[in-house]
Amino acid sequence: MEPVKEGYTTLELVPLLGIQDRAVQLRAKRERWESRQREGRGGGNVWIISSMPKSTRKALLDGMLRTAAQEAEKNLPALPPLDAADPRRAIAARMSPLKHCSNRQREIAMARLALIREVERLAVLTGVDAAIMKLVQDAADGTLPAHLMRAVRDANDRFGSGDKRGLSRRRLYAWRTLYIKGGEDALVPKHKAKDMTVPPWADAFLAFFRLPQKPSLTQAHRDLCRAYADGALTGTPPSIHAVKRWAAKVALPELERGRRTGNALLKLQPHKRRSTKDMLPGDCYTADGTTFDAEIRNPHNGQPFKPEVTIVLDMATRRCVGISLNYAENAQGVLDALRMACLFGGIPAMFYSDNGPGYDNLLLTAPGTGMLARLGIERAASIPGRPQGKGLMERAVPTFCDPVAKRFATCTHRDMDADAAKKVYKITREALKRGARTALMPTWDEFKTAMLERVAEYNATPHRALPMTTDASGKRRHMSPDEAWQHFLSTGWEPVRVPADCSNDFFMPAERRIVRNGEVRFGGGIYYADDLAPHHGDAVMVRYDVWDASRVYVWTMDGHKICDAVLDGNSIPYFQQTRIEAARAQREAAQLKRLEAKAGRIAPGATLVLPEAGHPHVITLVADSLAPREPLPARADEPAAPNIAPSITLDVAPLRAPAPEQQPRPCFAHGHERYEWLMRHKDRWLDKDEPWLCRYVETFEYADSHDRYVHEGIAWPGWKALAHTEN
Repeated sequence: MEPVKEGYTTLELVPLLGIQDRAVQLRAKRERWESRQREGRGGGNVWIISSMPKSTRKALLDGMLRTAAQEAEKNLPALPPLDAADPRRAIAARMSPLKHCSNRQREIAMARLALIREVERLAVLTGVDAAIMKLVQDAADGTLPAHLMRAVRDANDRFGSGDKRGLSRRRLYAWRTLYIKGGEDALVPKHKAKDMTVPPWADAFLAFFRLPQKPSLTQAHRDLCRAYADGALTGTPPSIHAVKRWAAKVALPELERGRRTGNALLKLQPHKRRSTKDMLPGDCYTADGTTFDAEIRNPHNGQPFKPEVTIVLDMATRRCVGISLNYAENAQGVLDALRMACLFGGIPAMFYSDNGPGYDNLLLTAPGTGMLARLGIERAASIPGRPQGKGLMERAVPTFCDPVAKRFATCTHRDMDADAAKKVYKITREALKRGARTALMPTWDEFKTAMLERVAEYNATPHRALPMTTDASGKRRHMSPDEAWQHFLSTGWEPVRVPADCSNDFFMPAERRIVRNGEVRFGGGIYYADDLAPHHGDAVMVRYDVWDASRVYVWTMDGHKICDAVLDGNSIPYFQQTRIEAARAQREAAQLKRLEAKAGRIAPGATLVLPEAGHPHVITLVADSLAPREPLPARADEPAAPNIAPSITLDVAPLRAPAPEQQPRPCFAHGHERYEWLMRHKDRWLDKDEPWLCRYVETFEYADSHDRYVHEGIAWPGWKALAHTEN
């Protein structure tokens, strides 16, 4: 909006009066306007405003207000320059005193200043009083430009859109007088400062409010009033409204101290952000695992369980370079995830994780024999109890697992509807009792496929922590992890690849052993190789495959492979098998000869019948007579015994172990031993066993081992449902 000038050209008056240039000239001639020569380039004449009649000046005033609204909509400058040389300096000098004001105070002052500027601009035409009355009347009629109407609302310093207070002549005069005397700073409203004094009851209230149980403010106030009533505190207790007003002024971290501890309180504290912009791919891999929030069918026993997912990310590109799916968090799962990461993305310089049992174990961290030491990877661990230090990985884990878990009907995520989850639970357990399969419970292969698809989807999705790029359509967006990885490859970076001939041996777990006579003892077995003979008495590193116990791989402690040692590789028969069989036959012949001689002494003329095919260890003795060595005299009244050749059957079978049902029950030192034996020998239960089992499954000892029992297929049927009912 241009300032009011002493004179205007014909072209400048056309939009103000709303007539054509020819009509302006005719009106000037008719009303006898005075003119003077125009200064500056272009020449021409300007019409003097003071020579115009009152009606014309009023028309100019209306035109100026009309054009002011149009200029405001175009965001043109609304205030006249205060300094012809450099108006910015004058404005900055006058605005500097407002730096101590709040935003609300500054808005009010600027609104009042806008109205004062409008009065000054129009006062050239009609005088100050007439200009003020013009603004007051147009404000009452609602014909003021929109930007001036907003200025009226803000200048009145009234909160809310329902305020109907308008513009008055007295108020405008007062603002103008304040501005003339004190500038912009005088237009700032004197708002009452917030009372930040601490009341005397504050400490007593916080003692009831800052508790880990997190009582509500109302409950803490009730406890405070009870303390006053009991005489523990003197004076008058504050009202609940006074407590709420004071609590609203206290900083949230201070108010929550004691209600939150540890990590929960750290979330409210200032922190440092760890930047990865100077890192290259492969500088550091970070890993973490979680229990999958859905039940999967166990491929071994068909029972439902929640698998463990271990994920490895490259910190520079956020790319998932490794993943492992296992039955529980253990060293083997982490070892498999790191193996995949090294083969897929290269060997990292550092491996960053927490101190869980899957990461802090001898398979990974043992000096010399640990996988990290063998690959030259530095181990970096986060501070225990401070997951914020590895927030990059903590946030990535649910990003991977939650979408996959929510695809399955057996989802147990906290977002899952409780009633639907309970219904799915009943359906799946009923199917398990019948020995049938249900489509609601995904198989292990379906779970693996879904997780691998999610990894590919994540790596191809733009990540907001990565730099910006322009895609093929010309749209600006963040890079995806795959694109960031390719970007580094295009700049000449190359990952540290695992040698092809060592891709298996490098990632096997290892233990330190001593060579004795070409043998190494490992896992209860003896492994032998001729190449170990020169290493008698040396310490070696024995690497092994957890799924194949037939051989181990022997390396020197400095990382050179020696050989493959075979289980019982130097074992030979103590005697030749043919010699042993001949000795057995000779022993049996001698036994039979002694048996025949003994039978001849008992019953002369007795013969032995050779064993039949169906009874290889049964020999039948047939004798013509069987008389005792000292026959007893027969009684006169008894008939003589008939002369019948008796037969005697001799069982010469070797000693055998008693049948399982005849073996004595073992003695149990602990309850879990008795439970495991009983669940594996249900046919040996006694009357007292079932009541004992019902009591045992309700103990914490059983609850701690329930997941393992599920994996082994000996879990107590319906245990979870029972525990849920009791709770």
